[in-house]
Parts: sequence; C-alpha cells; structure tokens
Amino acid sequence: MKLRAIKGIVWKDVREISREKMTVFWIIVFPMMWLLVMGGIWGHTSPPVTVKVGAVPHDGEALSVVHRMSNVTLSGRRLFSVETFGDGARALKALKSGRISAVVVFPAGFGKNLSTGLPAEVLVYYDRSDPQEYQIARGAMEGFFSGFSNELAGTREERLVDILNTVLPRNTSVKVIPLVEGVARPLAVKEGESPGERVNPILFFLAGVMGIQFLFATMSLIGNGTLREIERGTLRRIAASPATAWDFLLGKFISTIVVILGSIFGLIAFSWLVFKATIWPSPVGWAFLLAASLFSMGLGLMIAMITRNVRTTSAAINLISWPMMFLAGIVVPPSTLPGWARSFVNYFPIGRALKDFRLLEIHHVRTSSVIVDLILLLGIGAGTMLAAAAVYGWTVRRIE
Repeated sequence: MKLRAIKGIVWKDVREISREKMTVFWIIVFPMMWLLVMGGIWGHTSPPVTVKVGAVPHDGEALSVVHRMSNVTLSGRRLFSVETFGDGARALKALKSGRISAVVVFPAGFGKNLSTGLPAEVLVYYDRSDPQEYQIARGAMEGFFSGFSNELAGTREERLVDILNTVLPRNTSVKVIPLVEGVARPLAVKEGESPGERVNPILFFLAGVMGIQFLFATMSLIGNGTLREIERGTLRRIAASPATAWDFLLGKFISTIVVILGSIFGLIAFSWLVFKATIWPSPVGWAFLLAASLFSMGLGLMIAMITRNVRTTSAAINLISWPMMFLAGIVVPPSTLPGWARSFVNYFPIGRALKDFRLLEIHHVRTSSVIVDLILLLGIGAGTMLAAAAVYGWTVRRIE
C-alpha cells in the first residue's frame, strides 16, 4: 500500500469533481434545492384547508346546522365553504364534476328527530378521486359532526338530569345521574402536550436528503468515477507504476467519502441558515452514515464492474435509486407507505440505516435500542464492499 499514491488519487479526484459543474450541482446544489422545496412545502405547520361542501337540507333544523358549519373557523380561516342545493341529484353532480369535495344530505325528518331527542342521522358523500383531498375532507367532516354530536349529547344530558331530579328521590338521583352522564358521553378525549423539546418537521427531510446522497450520489461517484478512470487508461498506467490497483481503489473510496461528507456538512449548515434547525450527528449517528456509505459504495462499484459501461451503470443506479427513495422511506414518512412497501424500510440497508438514524438523532432513542441494527448494517456494508472488491479484482486482472 502506497500512502503517497492514495493521497495523490484522493487529491486528484477532489480537484476534478470540484471543476465539473454538473457534478457539483448534483452533489452540492441539488440536495440543498431539494431540502428547500421539501422543507418549504411540508417542513412547517400548514394553515387549515377550506373544504368545499354541498349541503342538501330539508328543514329548518338542518339549515341551522348548515349555517353553523359555514361559520366554523380555525386560526382565523373558515374550515368549510358550504353551497346549498335543493336536491341530492344536483349536489352529487357537482361532486362528480370536482366542484365540491363532499355532499351532506339531511334526510326528511332530521329536524323532528333532533328536536324530540330521537336518533338523527346524515348521509355524507365524498369525492375519492384525490386520496389526499378525500382524507382531508373526511377528517374535517367527521371532526365537525363529532363535535356537534358531543354538544347535542350534553344538551340532552342536562334535560334528562333535570327530569330525573324532579321525579326521583334525592338519594336515588345521586346514584343514577352519573350513569346518565356516562351514557351520554362515555369517553372524553383531550389533546395533551408531550414533554420535552418539540421536534421540528424539517429534520425529517434533512435526514432524507442525507439518505439521498448515500443512495444515489455515493453509488454514482464510485461507480462512474472508477469506470471513467478505466476508460482513460489510468488503471493501466497505475499497473505499470509502483502503486497498485488496490491503492487506486482505496483512493477512490476515500475521495468519495470526502466529497459526500462535504455535501453533508453543507446540508447541515444550509438547514441551520434557512430553517434555524439542523442535525449534528452523534458518533453512533455518524456510524450509521458510514454503514450506509459502505453498502452504497460497494453496490455502486459492483454494478460498474459488471456492466463495464458508464451509461449502463448510470441507468442501473437510477433504476435502483429512484424507486428506493420512496419505497425505503427516505423522502416520505414510512407510515404513509402501503404494507407491502414497508419491508423495504426495514430490510433495504440504506432505508434501515436512515430509519435508525432518525430514531437516534431526531427522537433521541437510547443507543442500546439501535446498536444491534448498527452492527448488522456495518457487517452488510463490509460484506458488500468485499464482494465489490472481488469483482473489481477480477476486472483488474482482465485489464492487465
């Protein structure tokens, strides 16, 4: 091993990469742009969305509910924009055309049942063509009617308690009234404030962009970079010099890590400057990033040595990277993925490393809860590197 030769290869690679404008863009500028866009859209608390609702009331009580719905506000913004229709057919036509997101039909007799204490019901139709809008509309409607139902239960409870106090002896009413209250409102749910520091949503996306760097940029740098050197004849010249092909490979590994670490440091600083929130990994967090880089570099080098073509290597890396950005929970929360896709989060090494990294650095779980995963990931990364080195050695022998 020639340390001077390795140092020369690292220095040469770093200088060459810094001169390639497109490479600098994809390694340095693009991750910052991605973080800015993702953080700007989802990295903060969004204002409430106004849901467009069509209402079909048949009596005065229903109209009063519609009027109440129209005046519901949150943070100074109306939650519902209500349009009244004379019949259900017209309302459903507006729903199918996409003009409104939901239709509330108040059946005949709604007002009578409501005023006499009998069960009353409404029928709600939703536009399901946009899954996200459907979830928003459904959540808003269920929240409104749940609150309205609780208020109605409270009013009926008060009336019933007054009646029981009138007709029952005092010692009996004391025992019965709590049961009436329990029947009217069997469960009260209140939102609590969790102790400790509140997690900034931007940190999730910052960790995700770090994952993109290891998933895409690291594979591309080591794979395409090694192939270009082979095509230029660098490896042949090294074979004729005191330096060895393994010195060349080690230099490539180190230069790739140096460039990616520079990108990570840039992201950390950029997140702090723009969003006033960032992640400075702990030693164990850096170890997870190292495990991800070992796996990614090994996979990228293996692909390059098997394909032996820059374009084919780029296509293969893209074929792996782009689906995994989403399936492995790198850029989207794993909770939003379907059940079959969550296995990629748990078993694809970079997805698993990033999941544990987030648990460690954002949610501050104990190191002991992720240390086994770290050992396994380091083993997988080292194994992938050894396999890649074997394929690289076979390629070198063919060149020589």
